[in-house]
Amino acid sequence: MQHPLDNPAWHALHGPQRDFGQTNSLAARYHSEISPIAAIADESDAAFADLAALTKPGQIVAVICERTFPEQDWQMVGRVELNQWLHDGSPVTANLSHDIVTLGAADAEDMLALARLADPGPFELQTWKLGAYFGIRADATLVAMAGERMRLPGFAEVSAVATRPGYEGRGYASRLVAAVLARELEAGEQSFLHVRRGSPAERAASRVYEKLGFRVRCRAAFQAARRR
Repeated sequence: MQHPLDNPAWHALHGPQRDFGQTNSLAARYHSEISPIAAIADESDAAFADLAALTKPGQIVAVICERTFPEQDWQMVGRVELNQWLHDGSPVTANLSHDIVTLGAADAEDMLALARLADPGPFELQTWKLGAYFGIRADATLVAMAGERMRLPGFAEVSAVATRPGYEGRGYASRLVAAVLARELEAGEQSFLHVRRGSPAERAASRVYEKLGFRVRCRAAFQAARRR
């Protein structure tokens, strides 16, 4: 039997986050202003056709899958190899000191700008709507953030862990991830996250996540394609 985290976006968009996207029989996707992430029920021609029906020409989607998108409807953009990490359920204490702030609508532009600089993965102007986000500012500039993206029954994803270049090594990511993690543990959800394999930040990120109780669950690949 397939584990829900083998296809998290599918279970999120057919469950707790159904209002943030569109679905049909064999495909699902977040609204484009929320995230390019999409999902298919399987890797059949019919599933890719259903995904095409939900996607406007020129739009890009990213799907966890191994099969290359059919060329008649899609132009491949790239493939990103990931490690999926799952939290072991151990207790976490969040240090919500005065410099950690809750982020929301008023911070959307700053969050997007930080995501463009730090490149933690797909992030759009309204991604913040998917869950709680915490940040740290220095002289009014948002220099670090972390929050939640996919949520499915029993599980919640830690995502958008980003630190502005020049502010690394100060423990910001660890503290912010702990804040998100503690919130999810309190809600009875098991936390998971994704780390790009081979990225410059992989080693440092992995050390942070291991100390917080995350362990690698599996490898996965996000494939991105543009609708013709």
